Amino acid sequence: MSFASLFKGKRDEVVGELFSADAKPIERKFSKSVRPSTNKVEEEIEDTEDESESEVEEKVIKKQKKQDENYDLEARYFKKLLDEDKEEKETPVESKEDEQVQEDDSSDSSDSEDEAPKEKKREKKAETIDLKQEELSKAEKTVFVGNVPVTVVTSKAIYKKFKNHFSKIGKISSIRFRSISFNETLPRKIAFAQKKFHNQRETLNAYVVYETKESSSKASDFYNGKLFENFHLRVDHINHPSAKDNKRTIFVGNLHFEEMEENLWKYFNKHCDNDVESVRIVRDSKTNIGKGFALIQFKDTLSVNKALLLNNKSIEENSRKLRISRAKANSKPSILSPNHIDNQPKNNKKNRLMTKLNDKEKTVVGRSKILGKADQATIGSKVIMEGERARKGAKIGKKPRHAKNRKPRIRERTQKFKQQQNGAKGESKPTK
Repeated sequence: MSFASLFKGKRDEVVGELFSADAKPIERKFSKSVRPSTNKVEEEIEDTEDESESEVEEKVIKKQKKQDENYDLEARYFKKLLDEDKEEKETPVESKEDEQVQEDDSSDSSDSEDEAPKEKKREKKAETIDLKQEELSKAEKTVFVGNVPVTVVTSKAIYKKFKNHFSKIGKISSIRFRSISFNETLPRKIAFAQKKFHNQRETLNAYVVYETKESSSKASDFYNGKLFENFHLRVDHINHPSAKDNKRTIFVGNLHFEEMEENLWKYFNKHCDNDVESVRIVRDSKTNIGKGFALIQFKDTLSVNKALLLNNKSIEENSRKLRISRAKANSKPSILSPNHIDNQPKNNKKNRLMTKLNDKEKTVVGRSKILGKADQATIGSKVIMEGERARKGAKIGKKPRHAKNRKPRIRERTQKFKQQQNGAKGESKPTK
């Protein structure tokens, strides 16, 4: 029996069924767990089986372009780093801070290409020009008082009397004393605290500051020439001084260096019918000792003729003879003089300051003559703004921790001391 005879009939039926069916592609489904794709290209091919041939070709071309662009990416990156290093070496480094900034920038650029180097911003301090506005506004309310007795400083009763004397026309905010001469060469604050005043100098100067401008403007007419503790006061406004008339003024020379204003007041009032308006002995700014001459202004020009008759006469017997003449106007220096404005150096501090200011600031600086020496030297200078300064009566600073509910310490020694004190006085006070 042959091998073909065993499958006769059944074989023909199976083969016929196979060829009678339509031809279809064989589907192969593999799970990822059973057969994972070992290459990304196989996965892309499986995804693109259903797509057309044109779409597949476009994707292949795009992929090749990307590969061509990124072919020398690493070489280009290292080249860029080398160029940056060369630029840093060529540029000079000004300070250590700049070096640190450049190092930080190079490290940032190595981490990422897109980040630009960061530049360090230097903060500028807030500065302003100090024009002494507060001091100038205070000068509008300030009055100068000359020939004040020294007892105003040494005695509290006379000081209160002096304050009440000037408070008749308005309320006073403060009083300052200047032109004080001392016996010893000590700092002024120490000498003033120890009351070491000069024995032969009986007067000083004062600055009275009112609270309003109106009251200060009345002070010169109301108080000038009046007596206070047997001394004639010379009162004048700082910002609006009275006019100096040379026709009513005389020059008195050959005075003793320790001559007092009060002696000149009494001498010329006696011979000129009490017509003296003001007496000013010119003194040294540091020692407050007279320079040997004075200027006396009268209320009327006729008194000048009477005063000229006293030339070569002395105030007291066996004293110096006075040299009296009419006052002359101070002549301005000529163009050839080095004191002329045009001949002064342009690099002067004041001239350099004026070039940096505008017109309004220049007018303010021009009024600095009414200020003190310290304010005149610092006006127009730049000041760093750090906040408001401390003022009288203002609360400054913070309280320490637990300051509100903090209780004082009570120890056995303090309790015993208090009990002994109470026992000595015969009182029994409960201790806290």
